[in-house]
Amino acid sequence: MPLAFQNTSSPRQLRQAEADDGQWDQAGRQILATCQLLQALRDNVDVLGADPLAANLAELYDYAGHRVGIAAVDCCRAPLDEVWHLLREVRAAWFALPAAARLTARGPSSTAAQSWSPGPCSMVPIQ
Repeated sequence: MPLAFQNTSSPRQLRQAEADDGQWDQAGRQILATCQLLQALRDNVDVLGADPLAANLAELYDYAGHRVGIAAVDCCRAPLDEVWHLLREVRAAWFALPAAARLTARGPSSTAAQSWSPGPCSMVPIQ
């Protein structure tokens, strides 16, 4: 006589499992949004202009993307916290520049990116 699978999960365990799945879904969305933000930042760095600051920013964004990947694979929050703090520092430094310097750094033809707008991928800490 074959043995039937016996479900020993309580309703409480099932609810917890559903909540965990919801948290993983949200974390996945936030990780994807972070990757998209980092890629957009990286794409807007002019590394061909031989500016050492641009090269450093490009490397920082690449490093941050690598750390986000580690967080996703290892299901670990620490790399995300590190990236969050790095991006806050970059943002603070950007806004510490005089407005005229920010416009000059973006170039006259780049009107869409001259003012920072957080949009849906704002730097919101992962809960």
